[in-house]
Amino acid sequence: MAELAVISAIAGLASSGIAAYGTLAAGKSAQQAANYEAAQLDVKAKEEQAASQREAFEYKRRKDMALSELQNKGAASGFSATDPTSLALADEISKYGTMQEQMAMYGGESRRTGIEAQAYGRRMEGAAARQGAAYSAAGTILGGISTMAGKYAPPGGGGGGWSTSVVPTSSLRYG
Repeated sequence: MAELAVISAIAGLASSGIAAYGTLAAGKSAQQAANYEAAQLDVKAKEEQAASQREAFEYKRRKDMALSELQNKGAASGFSATDPTSLALADEISKYGTMQEQMAMYGGESRRTGIEAQAYGRRMEGAAARQGAAYSAAGTILGGISTMAGKYAPPGGGGGGWSTSVVPTSSLRYG
């Protein structure tokens, strides 16, 4: 009968170990999924910045075309390249075009920073899930050991042959 109890205790402890292993595997899987999603977000962040660079290039192209058109129309109507009106219009076109370029670049950098922050957050969630799974697994194993210890501890709360009685200090001799 005692052998059956020992086998039952070992089986209970083994099932705690199997449950703990499953918890650890789930935590590792959650971390891998979070890391994969974070890697995808990293790619998206770079694509956002690249798109803004292309957009800024397009604004620069338009600005250059507008300045060229202004110069051509001015020359066709008899104005010189140094005419104050032509210079003022060219300055306005240049300022506005440059502002559009810079806004496009800023927008892309801002979007990239935001998406990279999301990726960082996902990585942190994955690490937390894995760490939480490790704590949960440890709790499962300790719970199994505690159950087994409670079930098979000697009666009276003794510590398996260890004496829990207190020795009076008056009976101790020093020196």
